[in-house]
Amino acid sequence: MLTVALQEWAAICDRLGDGRLMLAVRKGGIHERHGGLFALEHDRFALMPTYLHQDATRLRDGSPLPADPAPDSHRIARWAKAAAIWKVTERRRLDQLDLPWSAAELDARFAYRGEPFLYVLALRVHRLPAALVIPDHASYAGCRSWIPLHQPIDETGSTPVIPNPDFAAALARTRASFET
Repeated sequence: MLTVALQEWAAICDRLGDGRLMLAVRKGGIHERHGGLFALEHDRFALMPTYLHQDATRLRDGSPLPADPAPDSHRIARWAKAAAIWKVTERRRLDQLDLPWSAAELDARFAYRGEPFLYVLALRVHRLPAALVIPDHASYAGCRSWIPLHQPIDETGSTPVIPNPDFAAALARTRASFET
């Protein structure tokens, strides 16, 4: 059972959920614990799309953003397991990865709070057998990564969005990019 969700832009959740992306970048948010910095507090979590702060100009391809289908609820269709995490302290390393964020967005996140780094997470994303719609709650609001869920989500019967051999190969390529 999943009891926590990672809040991420809906556009990024869409890419993670259809297998176009397996990496997420994190720095932290205003309401983040650990002094406002991200920490990998959970290795398995639901993906909770958020529409707050997403902006097409902050994405490399500038594609249209998904609209919020129901502002008083959250549609949970995917969950993830953290397969790896790297603290990236050299901005150039981010350019070696196939990330959807614009260079300006990555620059801003990397330099946020005058601390030059970002965490890159490799996520093994799974599709729930059926999407769940959960009601919004005041405790879900705010700029933070981890959202404790008021009702656990059963992930039984989920399937990976990227086949095992393809995911293993992509993870190996990502690891190798950090070793050069």
